[in-house]
Amino acid sequence: MAAASLMRSGRSPRRGCRCGREHSILPWRHRERFSCSHCSAAVTRVGGRAHGGGRATWMRAGEWADNEGMAQERTSELGRFLRSRRDRVRPCDVGLAKGTRRRVPGLRREEVAVLANIGTSWYTWLEQGREVHPSESVLEAIAEALLLDREERAHLFLLGGYPDRATNPGDSEVGEQLRMMLDEVLPLPAMVTDPTYTIRAYNEVERYLTTDLAEVAPADRNCVIQAYENPEWASIFQPLDEHKRLLVAKMRAAYAESLEDPAWGPLLERLSRYPDFRALWDSGNVGRTPGRTKVVENPYVGTLNLTMATLIAQENQRLTLSVYLPVDSVTRARLETLHGWIRDGSIEKKRAEVVAEHERALAGAADGGERPVHLRVV
Repeated sequence: MAAASLMRSGRSPRRGCRCGREHSILPWRHRERFSCSHCSAAVTRVGGRAHGGGRATWMRAGEWADNEGMAQERTSELGRFLRSRRDRVRPCDVGLAKGTRRRVPGLRREEVAVLANIGTSWYTWLEQGREVHPSESVLEAIAEALLLDREERAHLFLLGGYPDRATNPGDSEVGEQLRMMLDEVLPLPAMVTDPTYTIRAYNEVERYLTTDLAEVAPADRNCVIQAYENPEWASIFQPLDEHKRLLVAKMRAAYAESLEDPAWGPLLERLSRYPDFRALWDSGNVGRTPGRTKVVENPYVGTLNLTMATLIAQENQRLTLSVYLPVDSVTRARLETLHGWIRDGSIEKKRAEVVAEHERALAGAADGGERPVHLRVV
């Protein structure tokens, strides 16, 4: 019976679902989008009883059609991508015999299915662009079967609906192009950080912006750890409480975007020893405040008024390139002076003077004197 006749008769035409159940197909103006609770297949329904009991999201007909079109295009592109990767892999690449009768340039679909430990029909549907919603583990198995490299894996997870998995958790390797950019922006300080705000690379002016980063163990080169555990670092960012508040809020936002990163557990456990960190973290405040002027009391050239520009690295989107920009001409001149000392080697002597001054100040504090707000040798 035609759909129009069923509508007039008060009954709803029905569409079969891959789970073997049927879902009513109702007029566009009444449609509601949700997932079948039995198989997670996307279906449409309207008011009254929602078959499957899925959570509904109301949309106008045009919005629903646009979203449906985008989803269909993504699944179609996923199928095209999988076919192209399958054609590229030779049987001998994965330990299979070529055989005498092979009509495809690469692997057969059933061979990919066996290698990925999934059903052949299900994998065929995936290549055909059907809405079968593969899980992360299935996509990972397919990536292994097709010998995908890092960029191809990222593309696969993006098309599969898992943008958070488009980068490998824990992959913080800084490429040659990023290192070149760090040098190209001199005399401006610049660094590359991962989602946990651990510094993965820096240029020579950034090295001496706060403490000597080369003297800090790689595992301790985390902006928040240094703010809480390094007195020299803590004395340079003023006001320190505001610096910590904004830094923890940024970290909280980054945490939500990279929960799968294995570095979060040990880092948060270490920082939780500090009551003020726990209070800031538990407040739930998040933010990525742009354009705020940061006052840095550099121990070599004095006060620096800076803002920060950040860029996501295309080669590895887990990494962020941060460049400090001078707010005024005095700050720019002081950065150029600092860079000049680094190039002519005199920074090492000045660094030794800073360390000696710092040790004398700590000794005086131990004898009952006041702890210095910051140290400077010019």
